Amino acid sequence: MPGEADSELPHADDDRLAALSQRVKRLRRRVLDPDVLRGQLPLRWPLVQRIAARPESSVRERRFLDVSSSYAEAVSEQSPATGLADARRTFLDGLAWWVPLTAPDDAALVEKALRHQDFPYRAITQTRDVALGGIMLDIGANIGRMTVPRVILGDVTVAYCAEPDPLNYRCLVRNVRDNGLAGLVLPDNLAIGAVNGNARLVKAKSAGGHRVIDDAAQVRGEVIEVPMLTLDTWIERLGVDPGDVRFIKVDVQGSEVDVLDGAAAVLACRHIAWQIEVDLGTLATRGLAGRDLIGRIQPHFSHFVDLNRLLTTLRVRPIADLAPALEYVSGGSDGRTDIVLFSVAQGPIPG
Repeated sequence: MPGEADSELPHADDDRLAALSQRVKRLRRRVLDPDVLRGQLPLRWPLVQRIAARPESSVRERRFLDVSSSYAEAVSEQSPATGLADARRTFLDGLAWWVPLTAPDDAALVEKALRHQDFPYRAITQTRDVALGGIMLDIGANIGRMTVPRVILGDVTVAYCAEPDPLNYRCLVRNVRDNGLAGLVLPDNLAIGAVNGNARLVKAKSAGGHRVIDDAAQVRGEVIEVPMLTLDTWIERLGVDPGDVRFIKVDVQGSEVDVLDGAAAVLACRHIAWQIEVDLGTLATRGLAGRDLIGRIQPHFSHFVDLNRLLTTLRVRPIADLAPALEYVSGGSDGRTDIVLFSVAQGPIPG
């Protein structure tokens, strides 16, 4: 009878909801909670300091001092706070942490800058399947928020950092050395780009917004000149074997295409996973579009992961899907994402 059939529908809906709930619970068990990493960080930190005290770490530190004049100058300062009048020291998950300030005399902005400090634990958990072990290269390292926790948690053994802004760089050096990570995190003060030489860096209102601009570009704000090397030249100068590199993070405020154009040798190493920010707004400041970035990426990788936590599409997708997958990204403040790029030996990866 119709009435009896109708009465069964709510029960069927309840069964489907229960099955869906169980599926969600099973999926959650497959993903590491970022709070686990936050809780592990202060426990791992003393252990990593012991690794930094080993002879091989000291040898690596001395070699880096020989090739990076900026690092040698930074560590030769008599006082740890020298050159950091425009920064404040705070504590972040048990670590001493120097934060650059664009308005050090504005108490409200200082408090806001300190309050917004955190480590990107969620991004670390999302990339662990392709970004464990070996050497990490952090291009646009800022003050070390991505690199320092990865080294302490044991995701990478050694990290080489490139940061062009002088104040960010001085904070980065202090964050490394004040936490006993010398020889494990090795920061260099330069931009990574398409050619070797110098670059123009325009200072932004936020410490994470400084960006390289073209030689002919006219912009408002302070512009400084910084040294620049291609990625291939930089690691050769450092004596880093690309075969030892496992993970490269790129966050360079619109200069991602330049980084890729100067990295032919590194891109040829298909075992290396990359994390790259995609922001059409910053790309447009260099006269580029999303297709310019995607065109540089697609020949070198087989798969990608979009780290946008709001997506419901398959997590791992073939590189051929990259262009349509990024159609949602616009030039607005919410229209950006990070993608992880990697290659597999053969065959598709099941969803």
